[in-house]
Amino acid sequence: MSDAYTPNADELLLIGTLTNVVGLRGMVRLNLVSTQPEHLAKSQPMLYSHDGKRSFRLRSLAHYKGSLYTATLGGVATRDHAEALRNTDLYIIASAAAPLDNDEYFIHDLPGMTVVDEAGTVIGVVNDVITTGASDVIVIERPGLSEVLVPMVKAFVRHLDVANRRLTIVPIPGLIAES
Repeated sequence: MSDAYTPNADELLLIGTLTNVVGLRGMVRLNLVSTQPEHLAKSQPMLYSHDGKRSFRLRSLAHYKGSLYTATLGGVATRDHAEALRNTDLYIIASAAAPLDNDEYFIHDLPGMTVVDEAGTVIGVVNDVITTGASDVIVIERPGLSEVLVPMVKAFVRHLDVANRRLTIVPIPGLIAES
C-alpha cells in the first residue's frame, strides 16, 4: 500500500524491524524499538521504509514476546509479499510518535548536542549514541582530547534540553580523563 505523501528522511523515526513472516496471509513479526507499542496499536500510523518510498498502514499490533510483536500491514496480504519485506526497518513520521515523558528522548536528537557540566563548562559534543541492553551510552567528542563515554542514566545526566541542544552531566572523578 502506498500513500501520496513521501516523507523526508529527517522526518522519520525508527520503530522497529520486520523480522519474520507469520502464517499465510501476510502477517509479520516486528522487533520494536518503540517504547510505546500501545500508541502505535491505537493510532495505526503509516509505516515507511528507510527511504520513505514504501509505506504501509499499521492495521493491527499484538504483543508476542519480549520486544516482538505480530502485525498486520495494509497492502500486505500474502506470505510472499511479507517475505519480500523481511529485515526491512520500519519508520513513522516523528510527529506521529507518542509524546515523550520528561525523562525520555529520541536517540536521533542526541548527536550534535553540546555537553556541559553543572557549572556550564563545555565538555564536548555528542558524536554518537551506543544502544546497550542496560542504557544508552553517549560518545562525547572533545577537540584535541580522547572521546568520553557517558551512560544516559540519572546518576550522570542532570538535564537534557532538546530545544537548546544542551546536555548537562555530572562527571564523577575519573569519568572524564584529560588526555
